[in-house]
Amino acid sequence: MKNFIICLFLIITSAPNLPAQADYKASLFGCMSDGVTLNTQSIQTAINTISSRGGGMLHFYVGRYLTGTVFLKDNVTIILHEGATLVGVPSVYDYAGPAGAPKGIIVAEGQKNIGIAGSTAERELNTNVTGNGIIQGQGAKVIENARKQIAKGYLDESPAQAAPALISFSGCSGVKITGLMLEDAAANAVTLTDCTDVETVRLLINNRQTPASAGIVIRRCENIAVIDNFIHVSGRAIQTFRSKNVKTKNNKTPEGKL
Repeated sequence: MKNFIICLFLIITSAPNLPAQADYKASLFGCMSDGVTLNTQSIQTAINTISSRGGGMLHFYVGRYLTGTVFLKDNVTIILHEGATLVGVPSVYDYAGPAGAPKGIIVAEGQKNIGIAGSTAERELNTNVTGNGIIQGQGAKVIENARKQIAKGYLDESPAQAAPALISFSGCSGVKITGLMLEDAAANAVTLTDCTDVETVRLLINNRQTPASAGIVIRRCENIAVIDNFIHVSGRAIQTFRSKNVKTKNNKTPEGKL
């Protein structure tokens, strides 16, 4: 019996430090859904914590979560439930981007197995689920703020350089972006740079306010699936540059199928 207890103790203490749970509520990290509180640091703390524990899903429920740039980390998926909106802060100083890639509200650089979804994993099997959660850029306010800062001599960038995309991933692999509404971007909605194995599925992208705003921009990527998206933007719906094995299927604009 004594030997059994000793063996059991050795097994437990030598086991990997696995996360206690795979699902985490954003509110547990102090994220506020009042549309006024700036949640950038709280969201980043949540992402960092979840990734350090082996990964999991960060759930946002009904409300408006104001934020600047947050960086997704390995094995973390952001889940925006119905009625949950991530809202970009108007100040251009709150945004950053991956090296050599556009700025964004949700950014990732060199990360693996990451995602943003508008529904829980259980509902992903339902192909009719679209746009449960929202990422909203407040594009006009961001661009206006950039122009004011440039006019005052405080900002050494053009409005186009300062304006963030809604999602900007660079050098990432194993990415899934699905079931979201993406609207009112200050720049392009989604930009993928040097990424591999990415799915962008069942997105509703609506951005007619920003001139020449593209829906999904793919640069130097490989194995990209762009499927079942509805894209209503002022620029081109899908732009591809020097990429390999880009699969597009059942994507639509107000004018019809792409």
